[in-house]
Amino acid sequence: RDIYKTVDGGLTWKSVLHVSENTGFADIIMDPRNPKVLYVAAHQRRRHVFTYIGGGPESGVYKTVDGGEHWKKINNGLPKVDIGRIGLAISPADPEYLYAIVEAAQGKGGFFLSTDRGASWTKQSKRTTSGNYYQEIVCDPKDPLKVFSLDTWLAHTVDGGKSFKKTGEKFKHVDNHVIWIEPENTEHWIVGCDGGIYETWDAAKNWQFKPN
Repeated sequence: RDIYKTVDGGLTWKSVLHVSENTGFADIIMDPRNPKVLYVAAHQRRRHVFTYIGGGPESGVYKTVDGGEHWKKINNGLPKVDIGRIGLAISPADPEYLYAIVEAAQGKGGFFLSTDRGASWTKQSKRTTSGNYYQEIVCDPKDPLKVFSLDTWLAHTVDGGKSFKKTGEKFKHVDNHVIWIEPENTEHWIVGCDGGIYETWDAAKNWQFKPN
């Protein structure tokens, strides 16, 4: 349930961040300007027969600026209640835009933005998804305000998370879990969902299913 690091191409690993036996990590992202700057999302979670505990007080976001030697919890502005799964993304267009989609108790979850490298978070909207099944976000390669939220129906924001709309999935299976966006042609995507792999060249107006 720790964050592990290798410096020999995967031959050996060492733990660099441990919270407790009840908490693992659901997401890890790297600042594209500096590989020593990492953000990780801790997730307090248990799954047993007839039991699912999807959050707790140990969930939160951690940051390191020295490649994992030291970590700091950066939850300023995030909900103060028990938190579930957190999805993280950093904009490749402008890495000053750091996003978090947060599952939280008492309806306090939502979509958060940090423009000060995680020192503080601002709630943009109530957008969140199922922490047991989705809770993943992907930034557009060219527009720092455009972010995709993977969910039963694919959705996206063009205003930094203040509002979301369905992306468009006519004649496409739902339950989306991964999206790749071509860096130079941002209308070309490949999306993985429960129905398989789909590709679009016109930003979801038309989809091609991969039957193989």
